[in-house]
Amino acid sequence: MLTSLKISNFRLLQDFTVEKLGHVNLIVGKNNSGKSTVLEALRIFAGNAHHLLLQEIAASHDEKFRLREDDSTDTEAALPFEDFFTGRQFPTDDNAKIEIGQINDSTDTPQLLQIQHVFLVETEETLTDDTTGETRTRIKRSAVVPSEFKQIEDEPVKHALRVTKGDRSFIISLDISDPRYRTSIRDAYEIIPCSTIPTQFISIDELAEEWDKIVFQKPEETIIKAMQIIEPEFLNLTFVNDIDEYRPRPPTMRKIARRSPKVKMSGLSRPVSLNSLGDGMLRVFQLVLKVFPAKGGFLLIDEFENGLHYSVQEKIWTLLFELSKKLNIQIFATTHSWDCIESFAKVARQNKEIEGVLFRVGKSVRQSNQGQIIATVFDEEQLYNITQSDVEVR
Repeated sequence: MLTSLKISNFRLLQDFTVEKLGHVNLIVGKNNSGKSTVLEALRIFAGNAHHLLLQEIAASHDEKFRLREDDSTDTEAALPFEDFFTGRQFPTDDNAKIEIGQINDSTDTPQLLQIQHVFLVETEETLTDDTTGETRTRIKRSAVVPSEFKQIEDEPVKHALRVTKGDRSFIISLDISDPRYRTSIRDAYEIIPCSTIPTQFISIDELAEEWDKIVFQKPEETIIKAMQIIEPEFLNLTFVNDIDEYRPRPPTMRKIARRSPKVKMSGLSRPVSLNSLGDGMLRVFQLVLKVFPAKGGFLLIDEFENGLHYSVQEKIWTLLFELSKKLNIQIFATTHSWDCIESFAKVARQNKEIEGVLFRVGKSVRQSNQGQIIATVFDEEQLYNITQSDVEVR
C-alpha cells in the first residue's frame, strides 16, 4: 500500500505530491484540476507501464500511440505518448522524467516508476574470436538521452521510452513494427492488481466476465448484500444468453446472442432485466463486482457518485471500507459531490481502524509555484469538522 504519492511530469501534474494516503482515499477538485489524471497515473504505476496499458490509455484520449508511414515526413506531427508528458511534448532535459510512486522510496520493494524519452542508436561493433582470430561485425543498439543524441544525416530518428523501476528497466520502441523492444518488467516486479471503474458504465460483456469468476462463491453474497442497499426485494442475479436481434447472412438469417444480467426479485415469478431497475442498481453492481479483482492492489473509481442517490452513499462507503480491509485494497475515488464528501467523512470517522483520507487537487496560489497543481490533505477528523461547519473543500 502506498503511504504517500509523488507524480512528476505526467500531463498537468508537473510536481505533484500527496504527503499522506489512507486505505481509502477521496479526491476532490474542480473540473480539469487533475483528479482523473491521478487515477490514470496509479493505473500506470500498478501496471509497470506495460506498453499495451499505455496504448489503451492513449487510445481512450484519442492520442497517438503508434507511428504512421507519413509521420517520417511530417515534422509537426505528434509522436506516440508525447501527450503523456507535461506540456504535451517530450522534454529536452535528461532529468525530466515521468515519475510515479512514493515520495520517500525506502522500502525493500521499489515504489517509484520512471518513464523517460530516449533515442535508439545503432552502431557497428567488431568482434574477434579469441581462438581463431576471426572477426565479424554486428549491429549494436542502445538507448541514449537527449543530450547524448546526435542525428546522423539521412538516418531516421528512432524515438523510444525507457521504463525503470528499481534496478530493472526496459525499452518501448515507438516504432510499432519493432518487436525487439516489446518487453516489460513483469517478471522482476509483479504487476499490482488494479480495477478501474470509469465515469461511464462498464460494458455488459466485461461485467459478465467478472461475474463468471466469482459466481457460487462468497463474493456473490457480498454483491447481493450491496444490491439490497438500493432494492431490498433483490434476491439474486445471473447472466443469460439473450437473442437480441436477427442479422442477414445469406442464404439464412443468423441469430445474434449476447449475455444479459437478469435479476430474481421477491414476489415475482419471473426474472427481470438488471438494466430495467435503474442506473443506481447497475452502478452498485459494477462498483462491488470490480472490488474482487483488485484484491491486494488498487480500486480506482472515477466520479463515485454517478448513478447513486445521496441517501445510499453512506451505506456504499461503509461496505467499501469493510472490503478494503478484508481484501487489503487501497481505494482511490474522485467526486464533485458535497453529499459524497459528507458521507465519506462520516464513515471514515466511524472506522478508526481503516484510515480514510481526502485530498483536494487544485492550482497553487503561492509565488514559488503559482499555477502548479498541488494537493491539500485532510484526515478523517479534520474532514469531519469541516463538513460540520459547512466549509467548502471542493
